[in-house]
Amino acid sequence: MKKAAILLGLGVALTGCISPTAGSDGRYTTPIGNAPVINNETPYSSALRCIGSSMAGTAAAPRIAVGNIKDYTGKVELEGGAKLTQGASLMAISGLSKAGVMLVERFDTSVAELELKYANDRLISDANPDEYRQIHAGSIRGSDYYMVGGITELNFDIRNGGLDSAFSDLDPTGLSATISGRLFVMNVGLDLRLVDSRSLEVV
Repeated sequence: MKKAAILLGLGVALTGCISPTAGSDGRYTTPIGNAPVINNETPYSSALRCIGSSMAGTAAAPRIAVGNIKDYTGKVELEGGAKLTQGASLMAISGLSKAGVMLVERFDTSVAELELKYANDRLISDANPDEYRQIHAGSIRGSDYYMVGGITELNFDIRNGGLDSAFSDLDPTGLSATISGRLFVMNVGLDLRLVDSRSLEVV
């Protein structure tokens, strides 16, 4: 009985933290630990949105798919794993979406392929459970171009500079001061290809 009362109290407390209506900041609940989800803006974000606004309403805009964009640098730590992101394809999809590009999914089609198999076996339905989903020829949109490539270069220390300064007294209870500053420049190389889906020509 006591355990049930505790669970009921937790449920009531949670309903007080969550609202079905978003606030002025777009959030439905107060984040735990004052760590809200934020937009990951980069110096390229405004430029991508500018491209998207100029492409809005373009009837002849091509449909683009994103394939594998892998990490080919081979830079891996024994404890920390890969030095670079393993989600470059997802980042490319997000960037193209910000630019207003019409996208078709080709990176992960596992769910669509499974549902197609279920539909072919007449095991899946939609609104009416008594009617199985029909398979129609040409129902999947094709791509005009697709993007593939890889992260091919990672240079940790192209240029560096800094300032070091130290002061100490031989007396253990004396004064000591340290000023230190370092600057490192690194770069990441990315090679991408945009390929015509029909002719396989690199454009």
